[in-house]
Amino acid sequence: MKIYSFETLPSTQRWIEERLSEKRVAPPCAVIAKMQTDGIGSRENRWIGKRGNFFASILLAQESLPEDLPLGATSIYFAFLMKDTLKKMGSEVWLKWPNDFYLEGSKIGGCITAKKSKNIIVGIGINIVDAPHGFGVLDIKTEPKELLETFLKNLKKPPSWKQIFSNYSLEFEKSKNYCTHDGSEIVQLSNAVLQSDGSLMIGKRRVVSLR
Repeated sequence: MKIYSFETLPSTQRWIEERLSEKRVAPPCAVIAKMQTDGIGSRENRWIGKRGNFFASILLAQESLPEDLPLGATSIYFAFLMKDTLKKMGSEVWLKWPNDFYLEGSKIGGCITAKKSKNIIVGIGINIVDAPHGFGVLDIKTEPKELLETFLKNLKKPPSWKQIFSNYSLEFEKSKNYCTHDGSEIVQLSNAVLQSDGSLMIGKRRVVSLR
């Protein structure tokens, strides 16, 4: 897979989106920057971190994804793959529904996905050297390029959604101590039941990840 590397970008995700629309890149490929000044976070928030943190986006053809992967579960799927990558490197990171990387009670990063035509763009940001107030930092030492290359190896033979869901459904219990957003509303996860497509049932209410 071709990797494009930069010192600084406003957003790795927007870089791929723009060049995809111009037909200057094609899947599979990835882009990584040492510094990101205007990154995309959940709910249209900005994800900005200091130089040396992990800022990367991956462009994949939708047809290359596991056949059983629900489109609405792509953020969970790729976030859990990254979480597994970090765990194998010695981290205690866990995944809060649907796409946030946590160490104990502190958020250290997140994963968002976007569908563009017949492609999926996976954007991942992780604090590996420094974090804003109220956030945490990864508990292992790694270089951004090393982490990206290790993660991409896992994509060469991606596990099925069934495999990922089986493992994540156990870890999901940790998310019940937190809340999530459903549109502009904050929703408690204490009584949430994880569904096979990655969505949640909270009472009679269905909450879907749109990230």
